[in-house]
Amino acid sequence: MDVTVRAATKEDLPALGALQTSQNEFGGRWFENPFAGGKGARYDDLTPAQRWLHGGPGMDPGLLALHHDRIYEARGVVFAAERGGVVVGTAELWPSEEPLPLGRYLGVVTLTAKRAGARDVERALLEAAMREARGRDLRALDLSPIHAGGDAALLIADGFAVLAEHRTVHLESGRKPDPPEYSVQSTAPSYTELEEFVALDHTGPPAFRIGNHANEWSAGLLADVSKPFGALLRVDFATLGVTGRVATWLPGREAELDFWVPTAALGNLPWLHRAAAAAVDHVGKRHRVARFRTTVRAHQVPALRAAGFEDGADPDPWLRKHLSR
Repeated sequence: MDVTVRAATKEDLPALGALQTSQNEFGGRWFENPFAGGKGARYDDLTPAQRWLHGGPGMDPGLLALHHDRIYEARGVVFAAERGGVVVGTAELWPSEEPLPLGRYLGVVTLTAKRAGARDVERALLEAAMREARGRDLRALDLSPIHAGGDAALLIADGFAVLAEHRTVHLESGRKPDPPEYSVQSTAPSYTELEEFVALDHTGPPAFRIGNHANEWSAGLLADVSKPFGALLRVDFATLGVTGRVATWLPGREAELDFWVPTAALGNLPWLHRAAAAAVDHVGKRHRVARFRTTVRAHQVPALRAAGFEDGADPDPWLRKHLSR
């Protein structure tokens, strides 16, 4: 039976919520805090934030409605895929414009099928996304499969190419490096102030990620589990943007950092090493955390290892489908 794709409506929220809660990252079980262990809980007994911990806004109907509103406010779109009148998949699309060579593109921030790996559903959703991008005169459809969904190898076989390769590294708070001298220019940078910078973490469109970290879409429902922070730091000759959140739901608390770098400083790895040390010092002075985590391009990992960060072996590709007119 053929798959049809259309724009989702408010009436689809229950079906889309059921689709996404069926993808619960913890084997369909529910907990007050799935990262802290403990016995299971009933879904109906959980707060929206506790549901969100199981896989994001799709785990709670109120959060999902707010999340969709946020996508449409950014001029994005949500698609629903149907087979025989039943919703079997969804894709959430976010338009973005960044400094070259990334440029303008339509980002797939969620790609979900009722049955994991349902290729016909995913293909139908991506074909609809490509039509949407062309209709907006955009020449690229971008996707981070580890974070949005989909299989990287299969997507590459379907014509996507690796645009950037990322790695995630960690730093235990007891191993913080000595920071260089730096000055704090802002402790609440807006996306407007950062949009000319290059976001090193490119596992989602930057405006989408900074909104996730700031919890700005959730009407305060995530305030108890996700604490946002931000800064502009002057280190040597350039300014580093830092945004992120403290993940208070993780044992010991973890700070998730995103670095924003001016284009002129992008290839200066010794500066990045010093800038990362300044960022860790700034955030560590203001938030009690046990560990710092950040994602950067693969070639930047050695600079962060020089600052004490570890790991960085697992590939995390950002894919692009180049579109003709």
